[in-house]
Amino acid sequence: MLRAIYKTHGPPVETIELEDIDIGPPGPGECLVRVEAAPVHIADLKYIEGTIEIAPEPPAVAGIEGVGRVEDCSADVREIETGQRVLLPRRGETFAQLVRVRADQLVPVVDHGDPVQISLVPINAATSYMLLTGVVHLSPGEWFIQNAANSSCGRFNIGIGAKLGMRSINIVRREELIEDLEGWGADVVLMDGEDLHERVAEATGGAPIRLAIDAVAGQAVTRLARCLTTGGVIANYGLLSGEPCSIPPDLLFLHNLRLQGFFLNHFEPERYGPEWRAMMQQLAAWVADGELRAKIAATYPLREIKAALAHEMETGAQREGKVIVLPNA
Repeated sequence: MLRAIYKTHGPPVETIELEDIDIGPPGPGECLVRVEAAPVHIADLKYIEGTIEIAPEPPAVAGIEGVGRVEDCSADVREIETGQRVLLPRRGETFAQLVRVRADQLVPVVDHGDPVQISLVPINAATSYMLLTGVVHLSPGEWFIQNAANSSCGRFNIGIGAKLGMRSINIVRREELIEDLEGWGADVVLMDGEDLHERVAEATGGAPIRLAIDAVAGQAVTRLARCLTTGGVIANYGLLSGEPCSIPPDLLFLHNLRLQGFFLNHFEPERYGPEWRAMMQQLAAWVADGELRAKIAATYPLREIKAALAHEMETGAQREGKVIVLPNA
């Protein structure tokens, strides 16, 4: 079978290579899973480059999210059956045709639905769900505001927010995205800008906003903060600008605001516990039924992994949506 491996840190397209190996049968407590689909994330690039603190030491197989079908299990595995569709564990070396995984780290999900869409559940959909439920306890009918609304998580935020009865204010940097996101179910879509807080107040009738979701950092944090009510929280989960989060101290303390970092591992229920599994299975069911969906930029077979990584490095209109690897295509 083929897998994508990097034996040293460096530029992703130059560093990644394909390796053809026999990974052997599943060991005790393990299953062999044939990977259906695995998204390419900015984090994948940073892991390969070695520019993020949690990057694994090479040599390492790339791929941090995915979905697959169980091909074989060891004789002692009872909870997983051959042929089941399962979510793979995060950082599960998913840019591979086959992976060996502990059975207790697999999450069986619905059998129907598009695997390309379902592959985004373990990270993107789960991140969105916990951003909306684990930072501020919003009630149905409340507003939240987010930037980078065109991102995969941004679109999941719109859909999951609607499922939970919340209303979304979505900030973009390109006018052509406004109609697109409105068609996606966004309640309000606005262009970013220095007068953002005034236009948000007008669009919502001055409703208090307690949660802002930030994936940009830099001065974008200040613009979101000005939209919040006293005691509001800005949850930062990305760094698209490449700049530190910026907010004037008087705005921060006079309005009792809180700038909260968000990393999924710190907010989700106990990993592999019953509550966490139920959450993941519900998200997968919503995605499979078409109630949640991501915009897909392109799919690539594993043999074209370099092209897939290069595509993920594009920004703006050059990469509209997620890049997905189909290892067995």
